[in-house]
Amino acid sequence: MTLDEKAKDLRSSGYTLTLVGGVGIAVMILMMTGIIPIKLNGVIGVVSQAVMGLLFLLFLVLGIRALIKARTVSEDAERETDKREEIERWFLDNFDRDTIENEANPDKDDNDLYFDRVDVIRSKISERFIEIEDSLMSQIIEDIYTDLFD
Repeated sequence: MTLDEKAKDLRSSGYTLTLVGGVGIAVMILMMTGIIPIKLNGVIGVVSQAVMGLLFLLFLVLGIRALIKARTVSEDAERETDKREEIERWFLDNFDRDTIENEANPDKDDNDLYFDRVDVIRSKISERFIEIEDSLMSQIIEDIYTDLFD
């Protein structure tokens, strides 16, 4: 899952939890003031109102926290996208299909040749950009391979 997808997921969860929590608290207030004529009497009524109130408050807090985290993850996703574009641009400016073919073993069949090409691309990127997460590296290699060989 990319950071951009994670940010969208967090944003969606945040909006949902905030909406449910806000509406739930509003309904609880309307019930307590008598505008909505639902009365829960006795100990069971007090306990159920307290539990529902805490639950809706928890939804509201978790929703707001998810929205705040989504903003942070969105910023990280932008930086990741910029880094990916920088690496892809650098690679395609310095290497072409023939360079990769010459370093891979061209005597192998197509299935093995794919893995040799990927290894060459990975090694070239790793020489220049030292600390890249595996998931980001895989996305970059997939994009470069598609650009050069498909």
